[in-house]
Amino acid sequence: MKLRYKKLVIIITVITLGLGFFILTLIPTGGSTQQSVEEAELKLNENKEINKLITDYYAAKKTVNIEAMSSLVSAPDQINKEKFTAMAEYVEDYQNINCYVIENKESDGYCVFVKYDMKLKNISTLAPCFTFFYVTTTSDGSYIIYFSALDEAQVDFINAAKKNSNVIKIEEEVRQQTQDLINKDSSFKQLYQKVDSQNKSVTASGAAAQ
Repeated sequence: MKLRYKKLVIIITVITLGLGFFILTLIPTGGSTQQSVEEAELKLNENKEINKLITDYYAAKKTVNIEAMSSLVSAPDQINKEKFTAMAEYVEDYQNINCYVIENKESDGYCVFVKYDMKLKNISTLAPCFTFFYVTTTSDGSYIIYFSALDEAQVDFINAAKKNSNVIKIEEEVRQQTQDLINKDSSFKQLYQKVDSQNKSVTASGAAAQ
């Protein structure tokens, strides 16, 4: 091959590699999406339907109304009746329920972080609590708590949402408030630890319900 043709082949190869690299930089990798979820602002949820879904769930949980709860979740067979029955022996009510939402813009889902107070029986001190649910929409557009199997993208979104700095801040505040109450109120400490122990022992079975 003549020298000028060799040079031409080299030039074409370099241009092709350069274009390939440029195209790869345009393909989304998910990193920026995860970062935006971790840095998303956390505000009180204004979606009344999602708020009602969560409050209805806790109302059903309080009375261990499995039939009512089944209409609020995607997989009723994942409801841990044993857990809720055990907790109902100690828990009188769920109060001051506030929802914070991070939306999954790539698939129609929401990480709903719920801050509430748990009223234990015969104890005036309220126990601060913080948990989360993954909420999706059904074919008719209504909201439902998702207890079904998660795909990889949903798991990545939830993990990123849990790393959100605002979520971590609330978790730490609730943890510290609980510890302060345990230190100050011996009656609260005794019953709260019973509920916590009962909750962990039943949850160890792997059920999804909260």
